[in-house]
Amino acid sequence: MKIDLHIHSNFSDGDYPLKKLIRKIKRKKLDVFALTDHDRTDGWLEARQRASKAGISFIPGIEITTEWRLGVSKPFGMHLLAYLPDKDNAELQAILVQNQNEREVRLKQYIQNLQRDYPALTFDKVASMSKEGSTLGRPDIARVLVKLKLAKSVGDAFDGILSKRSKHYVRNEAPDVLEVIAAVRKAGGVPVLAHPSRGDGDKVSFEEAVFDQMRQAGLLGIEVDHIEVKGANREWLVAYATKHNLIMTGSSDYHGRKAKKDNPLALHTTTPEMLKRILELGTGTEPHLEKKF
Repeated sequence: MKIDLHIHSNFSDGDYPLKKLIRKIKRKKLDVFALTDHDRTDGWLEARQRASKAGISFIPGIEITTEWRLGVSKPFGMHLLAYLPDKDNAELQAILVQNQNEREVRLKQYIQNLQRDYPALTFDKVASMSKEGSTLGRPDIARVLVKLKLAKSVGDAFDGILSKRSKHYVRNEAPDVLEVIAAVRKAGGVPVLAHPSRGDGDKVSFEEAVFDQMRQAGLLGIEVDHIEVKGANREWLVAYATKHNLIMTGSSDYHGRKAKKDNPLALHTTTPEMLKRILELGTGTEPHLEKKF
């Protein structure tokens, strides 16, 4: 059984509309998928309907932009996957709306920085190549850079012009991860930390005390199988999750081959046993299931 619990559509920064995306999911012979667009739930209804017609199980999800603030002078970003929350929960919706607004502010500042060296790049061009009302991000800028022949590919843009080392870089302003974890739990959702390994080499990016505090706030799982989770990093995360009986997920983080060419659907997958735990703990909204787990 193939289960991929981290997939993006063009409701955020994925390449494809849901009609085309679910055709690809069907061709890949996925049995279960989660739609986890950045900071929004707009695609859930359409995804549920199309999944049902295609005979595929669908798990409503979100990838929420957050940051760690406690005890550090410089906050650092974290992404939190939330499965099966109540999308109409007022506290959760307030977080998502705040993040959507902050993402647009960030994108405009990013473009302003880039225009000093690349004046042909404009916000209107970025917006025109994206779905109206979608959550905009760096992949959207990258696609325009490719069209303007300022980068060879989206990956090339991320490695160069849009890299975190670039003078143009603008970090996300985001809510505190501990508060977001608590809000997801209150909304009946299952919070799972996404790809927590963006450090140097195989070093774990965050101290164990950080994971302890997230767990105490209500964190229920860790995405341990992901293209960015490697070597000793993964070993540490698996050991920590096992010690504390946390859910362990695997996924592709699929955006489409233009946005992330090395992240094909089902690159990594989640076991049925772990999915069953998510389904048992998530009470905020109903999944669409083609079979019982």
